[in-house]
Order: sequence, then structure tokens, then C-alpha cells
Amino acid sequence: MLLQETKDYVDNVVLPEYADGHNRGNTIAMDILDIIGFLGNGNDLTEPTRLARNIAANRKEFTAYVVKAFQDVEEDK
Repeated sequence: MLLQETKDYVDNVVLPEYADGHNRGNTIAMDILDIIGFLGNGNDLTEPTRLARNIAANRKEFTAYVVKAFQDVEEDK
């Protein structure tokens, strides 16, 4: 289950930063998951935050939430 912290991150950081009419929700979700995966591979100095762990553990739900949030923003325009 996505934490409220994760949902707030999408609403307050991801949407304002990426919802520019050129990006798609699925693309942004995949980019964020790729970044988390890259930082977590073989780097003992990088410790994932609670937010990153929640996103990584709930990939499908995170992607669906981002896609829906982007759709809602597009519909409100």
C-alpha cells in the first residue's frame, strides 16, 4: 500500500515538476522507478529513503497512482 507520504510526493513534487503537457504519467513513473533501481544497485553508500522503499515495493500501485494523477491534471486544464 502506498504511504500518504508517497501520495503527497506525487501531488506536491512530481506533478508540479513534470506535468507540463509533454510528459505522460506512465513515462514519469517508469523514470522514477528506474532512478530508484539504479541508486539501489551495488552502491552500499546509497541507502534508500522510506519514500523510495515504498515506491519500489509498490511499483504497480505507484504507477497507477501517477498515471491517474496526471490524467486528473490534464482533465482540469
